[in-house]
Amino acid sequence: MSTATVKKILCPVDFSQNSELVAARAVAVAKTYNAPLEFIFVSPLLTDIGGHQEIEIQKLQDMEHHILSSAAASMEKFIKTNAAGVQATGRAVPGNPAEAILQRAEESGADLIVIGTRGRKGFDNILFGSVAEKVVRLAKVSVLVAR
Repeated sequence: MSTATVKKILCPVDFSQNSELVAARAVAVAKTYNAPLEFIFVSPLLTDIGGHQEIEIQKLQDMEHHILSSAAASMEKFIKTNAAGVQATGRAVPGNPAEAILQRAEESGADLIVIGTRGRKGFDNILFGSVAEKVVRLAKVSVLVAR
């Protein structure tokens, strides 16, 4: 990785304590390369997972809207707290987390994705999958995985 290739960094977060650690890594890289940093929070679509339940679609859509509104407010606070000294923006979007991260990386022209992993193992990894693993496997740009 050279300074000529890192012009924008994308950093997915979920506002957990782990996200603060990942943000610190992303900020350090952004400072090193003087690159803007974009944080992204992806909320899974409840309407996609709610189809097996007797739940009104409108209630799920209302919940999705509430989650995204709350995430947008959380993002502002997250950036103020965790991105001092760099040019940082953030967004909250709905969708499949890995797909949305990859799509945003392409749309934004990100040269690097800095993503965290919770290190799920065994059954949890089989059940929930690993967003980080999917991003690493499918990304068209470099990915830094931080724990």
